Amino acid sequence: MSTESLSAGGVAAWSGKRQWPALAALLTGNFVTILDLFIVNVAIPDIRASLHASFAEIQLVMVGYSAAYAVFLLNGARLGDLFGRKRMFLVGMALFTLASALCGLATSPWMLIAMRVGQGLGAAILMPQVMASLRVLFDGDARRRAFGTMGAVQGVAASVSQIIGGWLIAHPLAADISGWRAVFLVNVPIGLVALLAARTFVAESRAPVAARLDVHGAVAGAVALAMLLVPIMQGRESGWPWWSWVVPLASLLVFRHFVRVEQTLSAAGRVPIIEMALFRNRSFVLGVLAIFLFYTAISSYFLALTILLQFGRGLSALAAGLVFTPAAIAFFTGSLTAPRLAERIGQRALLLGVAIFAVGLVLLATMAQAGTATAWLVVPLVLSGFGQGMVIPLSLNTILSSVETAQAGMGAGTVTTMQAVGNAVGVTVVGVLLFSLLGHVDGADAVDAATHAAHYGHAFALATLYNVGATVLALLLFWRAWRRHA
Repeated sequence: MSTESLSAGGVAAWSGKRQWPALAALLTGNFVTILDLFIVNVAIPDIRASLHASFAEIQLVMVGYSAAYAVFLLNGARLGDLFGRKRMFLVGMALFTLASALCGLATSPWMLIAMRVGQGLGAAILMPQVMASLRVLFDGDARRRAFGTMGAVQGVAASVSQIIGGWLIAHPLAADISGWRAVFLVNVPIGLVALLAARTFVAESRAPVAARLDVHGAVAGAVALAMLLVPIMQGRESGWPWWSWVVPLASLLVFRHFVRVEQTLSAAGRVPIIEMALFRNRSFVLGVLAIFLFYTAISSYFLALTILLQFGRGLSALAAGLVFTPAAIAFFTGSLTAPRLAERIGQRALLLGVAIFAVGLVLLATMAQAGTATAWLVVPLVLSGFGQGMVIPLSLNTILSSVETAQAGMGAGTVTTMQAVGNAVGVTVVGVLLFSLLGHVDGADAVDAATHAAHYGHAFALATLYNVGATVLALLLFWRAWRRHA
């Protein structure tokens, strides 16, 4: 095993017997942070009823996590290089666990939103330490098995999140505790186990020469993203006042300042959050835009479908989670199939995956508009799940194949950041479209169930036009990136 990045104490404490317990500890943190990107979806009705939250506040509950994760992710990696990866994994896991506990104890929508941001910060600190630690603590075949296990854990977390959330809500911790709180409180015992296991089994490591933190860039990026997204979500419910237009436009100036900060750091020989030189590579730019658009479609698709199933068709959280189960199985199948298919047909496998996802979206929107029985929605859900499963493992390799080896690390970090930003933007855009189309219709309105469901189906179908458009554009951009690189 390579030990050049291990501290002396870490080397002495390390042994082969500790490798796999260390992997289990690291991937436990990996599992809960991926889980929390999606598990909140099925809890939306319960959170809204319990905390009297508006739909805009519900959007912020979802966006707060992914936006904080996106903005601070690359600085999280540098914290591990500077202060030790084990230490920062423990710090991130502790912050994530504490924020999860406070989410479960939230007494207002804005307390829940703030603690979701705290979860995102914790995830941004701990997640980079998982991959970096695996590279240092494993070698050869063991490293390949470790990374394969990590990919499987992430896939399972994303796939089973809906049904786990539904089960937790259906089985509250106590009669006087709302079921949605368990979605967050379940992270507490898992987090404590991960902390104890990591402290015992994971060896410390750090980079020989660590990059300094880009605090200025992180703050500028966070402010710009907040100025862009928050007024749009809040503006819809306030009747689109002047500030809901002016502040997002002003965010463009802050984004420009962010770009200048990053360029200045690069010119000074320091490491920025995003290396702007990468964007002189046309193939890389096309690939990054494609993955951004694809992730806007994924995140918002889960939100809109949850609203349709639970608010429109009256399904319980557990029943809605069960509807997602075939898609979860298809996702896992697609992620296993994609690498083998890529060996046969090359990058066409990625294009095929995007196309399958798009076909699933079109069928789903058509069936929702027609009021098709919920059981039949499984067909397009399986297609979209399989397509997602194909795209996610193949897209990173496609994009990074266009950059030099020396820039691969920064390129991967940039792609991961844009994935998370895409999640936040997608929930914002489609959420605003969907809730605007729904208007003030509520389950308590004096309309029959069929009319109520039809209204939600119509709104879902129209809002999903964004998802279809974004996916088709992503397909074209992936194709252009592939052709240009070839």
